Amino acid sequence: MSATALTSATRSALGLMVDKEAHRAGSRTVAYDRVASTIGASSSWLKKFLADTGEVSEPRIHLFLRIKEAYISACERIEADNRGDEARLRDLRGRLNEIISGFDAESHHQVKAGLGEGE
Repeated sequence: MSATALTSATRSALGLMVDKEAHRAGSRTVAYDRVASTIGASSSWLKKFLADTGEVSEPRIHLFLRIKEAYISACERIEADNRGDEARLRDLRGRLNEIISGFDAESHHQVKAGLGEGE
């Protein structure tokens, strides 16, 4: 992977981390602070790096490795959250299906009774 591709991938990973944290925190400023703290950089450096203005240098290998680890950790949390959401949705779907099947049987019985077939 070229240095340019690595920088681009790093910028994308950081951008996604900031977006996810902004959604969770409800504040983009807080998100910059939290992500910067996680990777061991300043929020000022993070903003400038993401803006790609050339004001800051590309991350050195030690910072890149911290970014990589933070990104992997964020992905693992997201995947775990998704698995939890899927389990809750399956449970809810099962409970709703049970309720609906009860209505179906009751409705069928009421229709038969209304037609005089249930007597």
